Amino acid sequence: MVVEDSSAIALPEQLAQVWRGCGGSPGTSSAGLKLFVRWEVLHGKLDGPCITDGRHSDKRSPLAVEELPAGSLAIADLGFWDVARFSQIACRGQGREHRRYFLSRWQPGTKLRRRNGAEIVLRGILPHHVGERIEFGAVLGEQRLPVRVCIERVPREVGDQRRQDLRERAQDHGRTPSEEGLYLADWTIVITNLPRRLVRFDDVLILLRMRWQIERLFRLWKEHGHLEDSRSKKPWRILTEIYGKLVAMVIQQWLLHEGCWHDPHRSLFKAAQVVRREANRIMVALYKGGLEEVLHDIVSYMRSGCQMETRRQRPTTSQFLLGEPHRWPVRKKIAARSP
Repeated sequence: MVVEDSSAIALPEQLAQVWRGCGGSPGTSSAGLKLFVRWEVLHGKLDGPCITDGRHSDKRSPLAVEELPAGSLAIADLGFWDVARFSQIACRGQGREHRRYFLSRWQPGTKLRRRNGAEIVLRGILPHHVGERIEFGAVLGEQRLPVRVCIERVPREVGDQRRQDLRERAQDHGRTPSEEGLYLADWTIVITNLPRRLVRFDDVLILLRMRWQIERLFRLWKEHGHLEDSRSKKPWRILTEIYGKLVAMVIQQWLLHEGCWHDPHRSLFKAAQVVRREANRIMVALYKGGLEEVLHDIVSYMRSGCQMETRRQRPTTSQFLLGEPHRWPVRKKIAARSP
């Protein structure tokens, strides 16, 4: 199971000739970089971070589709939505031994068709009651890529949260959300080429949650690794700090892999706290020796107390993977419903 995503970091304007950002909108910098990461979440293998210009499109990820192993499942957000990419992942025309799978939310505005070419009008078939589901086959794009479409009506509170997020993201980019996107927020619509014999509807929804694991990884790097923070005002000093912190985050990820990846209930936040707490010991050991003993201690600390607590109200992803019945999480604060 492979999840892929990118995350942008704004840079001082003076660095626009090195890393070009999007710019153009008020409050945005013309300098910025983007980190692309592909994460094999079951075994912890990390590809990246690959650094590109901040304006680099997710659809042109530097991490090649051809490098995905046979039999893998690729999960990414809508920034990577591309029917041609899905077709490439699926290895159509090749034998079963080369087959790969993809899973993604559906991109509003993308036409779904039946095999005879007739367009499927979603508004006419969407479930009306919370928890109600439908599932059907369709084809996508000029490639006529066969997909499985899974749709579930979500609770009203979840739909309201999604509309709030859509409006906030649109505002950040200086645009307004589409009417269709706001309307369809009351349904989860997933497309995949995973066959029913391998994955049930419930499992599709749980697998979709795995995409958030890479969001949490970026959060760990940015909020707790302070990738975007610097006390310096010097552009080149700031960029050098980012490079150095990225190296530290890769080392941290290696230690997390060695220390607690075997535990499905691992807490990356708690494990990262152990790494930061012992960072000075690592630096001294690199200078004076004894690094193996220090690393052994760090791994031991992680294995003894870096677990997430079992939760009843908001189960963790690991609980769902281990058999907890799927249900939609609801935040404590809900925005008022749009008229």
